[in-house]
Amino acid sequence: MTRASTPQTLRLICLTTSLPDAVKQGCIPAREARGLVTLPKNAVGFSLPHLRKPPQFSQIILAEDCVCTSAINQADPLTHPLTGPEGAPPSVRSGNASFRPAGGPSSLQTREAQEAPGVSHETSITHTAALTDRDYGTWHGQALKNFAPEGLHALLHDPDFAPPEGESLRQLHARVETWLTTLPQEEAARGTIPAAARATGSGAQTLLIIARPSVVRALACAILGGGPEMAAKLDIPPQTTSLFTHHVGHWRVRALGAGQETGRKSQG
Repeated sequence: MTRASTPQTLRLICLTTSLPDAVKQGCIPAREARGLVTLPKNAVGFSLPHLRKPPQFSQIILAEDCVCTSAINQADPLTHPLTGPEGAPPSVRSGNASFRPAGGPSSLQTREAQEAPGVSHETSITHTAALTDRDYGTWHGQALKNFAPEGLHALLHDPDFAPPEGESLRQLHARVETWLTTLPQEEAARGTIPAAARATGSGAQTLLIIARPSVVRALACAILGGGPEMAAKLDIPPQTTSLFTHHVGHWRVRALGAGQETGRKSQG
């Protein structure tokens, strides 16, 4: 593994998951609910106008409230959709582990592994709580129609309102911004550059971030210098791709909520 001081460019390709069914039914999802995303069948599925070639990921960062499956082998989830990370194999539960979906030898040790989009044997996966969706405390699993009008209004319109034992929208954004601020230093300390980047001499690192839409909106707001009030003005639907880059100390928004046709088809 080659070590480098500071990567020339840090790219975040963010895939948003589908929303839990409870959201579609007018409810706040249960705490154990998971958002789901299916990776494209090939790296071309990650193509964006801003990228000259399909990406090669140096790391995959998966939010703890999300589930990722492979379109190549739908029977091999990165984590169990019901039990979450605690029910996943050790390679997924650990903080940094090889990208190896559950299901044993049919994963990255075989021919299908070489076809996984943007993934090599050097790719690691980090499971993080920092990029989970908002904590609704005791309101998880509750139907919105059952709330008193003043409580519902505060939940939807007051960024400083926090449900009992939960967090406010502003606290969610602060948590995500803290993660984003420390990421370049952490990646520089890791200093790992994928083989594809070494071959071209680019020294760039590309990370795949898998999180719910509200988290990706919070990332965009942090980069654009806006608070949670800005989030309502950004449309980042489920199952779409966004691109953020970090270069010489500055973050930039390169793409927001781009359609991910391969991912959509694989979702059925």
